[in-house]
Amino acid sequence: MMKNVKNTIVWFLLILVSVVFVSCKKTPKAGADEIVINGKLTNSAGKIIWLSEFDGKSTHNIDSAYVEEDESFSFKIKPKYAGFFIVSIHKNDNAFLIGNKGETIMLTGDADHLSSSWNARGSNETKRYLTYWNVSRKQLKQIDSLTVLFRSIHTEPDNLSMRIRMDSIFNALMEKQREDATHFINKYPGALASLLVIDAKFSKLPLFYEERDINYFKMLDSGLSKTYKGNPIVVNFHERVQQILRSIKYHQQNNRLLPPGELSPSYTPNR
Repeated sequence: MMKNVKNTIVWFLLILVSVVFVSCKKTPKAGADEIVINGKLTNSAGKIIWLSEFDGKSTHNIDSAYVEEDESFSFKIKPKYAGFFIVSIHKNDNAFLIGNKGETIMLTGDADHLSSSWNARGSNETKRYLTYWNVSRKQLKQIDSLTVLFRSIHTEPDNLSMRIRMDSIFNALMEKQREDATHFINKYPGALASLLVIDAKFSKLPLFYEERDINYFKMLDSGLSKTYKGNPIVVNFHERVQQILRSIKYHQQNNRLLPPGELSPSYTPNR
């Protein structure tokens, strides 16, 4: 009888320990006023993962985590508004997430090549941006290949025709990227992801210029003001668009008063 009681107690303790262990390993989920970022990155064990927030103007660190042997980590944030969050281990190699309250985002990828491998689910805005970024990654790989080839032949005078051909390929890739970005902005004028797209550079060159492409900036300003009213990122973007419009108006007024090629009446040449 006593033996049976002891066995029962032992089994009960084993079950209790198992329940506690499973509870401790349970993946965190976001509350209504939280954003949770759960991650599992290969090659991350023993490293520090950094979480930063981008406010539309600058980036600042808000948290960090040491990655255990199981290569998993978790961040919990209580933001006032939806925003941009950057996960990184190495400098200039990151995953760019867009989070909103109540979202639990699952991030995967290779910690040694995060920007070219990351994937995420659990956030509609991040999903939209990732769709665009996946296409961009393929285009950038082609640019990288072109760059390597160009560097290997640019000093050889006999390869002029090849260099002209490579310039043509680069221009075609640049145009394709701009078409993709334009399509994205037209499709999602009220998405925070579109802010990343309109300010993105492709091979260090901007896809959109503020004054030339003011209509796209105005479209986003209008759409975002409805979707994310009061969000500081959106408010700052609105102020930026207003400044662009003032600059355009100033240039137009100057051109009317002083046509190109004419000198200002106040100009006195040096004698």
